[in-house]
Amino acid sequence: MIRQAKLLTILFTIAMAIATPVCAQDAAQQQDVLRVHLDGFRNNIGKAHCTLFNDSDPAAFPKEGKKAFKDGEAPSIKNAYAEIDFTGVPPGKYALVCYHDENSNGKFDESVFGMPEEGYCFSNNVKPTIMAPNFAECAFDYKGGDQPISITMIY
Repeated sequence: MIRQAKLLTILFTIAMAIATPVCAQDAAQQQDVLRVHLDGFRNNIGKAHCTLFNDSDPAAFPKEGKKAFKDGEAPSIKNAYAEIDFTGVPPGKYALVCYHDENSNGKFDESVFGMPEEGYCFSNNVKPTIMAPNFAECAFDYKGGDQPISITMIY
């Protein structure tokens, strides 16, 4: 009986020694979260969508979503506010473009003249004049860890 208790103690100690580095690694990865706070929605209808670009191809920003680093969607819009969390983002330079998909069709709707028909916004709260801003105008440094960024929708 005592021999079994010692054996169980040894096995438990070995299991904990193996599991501790894995749990610590998972915790470190979970702490790398870029939290995008979006406000200024004109209603709570539809979905909020953000596309995160890194500096590997700055010319792709903001139109070439297929070359983006990550896409994200808020589970809901409440009280003209939504939050989208990007996890596992390594430190670096990034830029965001987000839009309010009011009709939930999965795309940013524009008129035949290319004018936005849904709300949108860019990181650094850049407000475009004649054309969309470039990566450099919207770029920000993500240092790792839990970092928030706030952006207000434009209609």
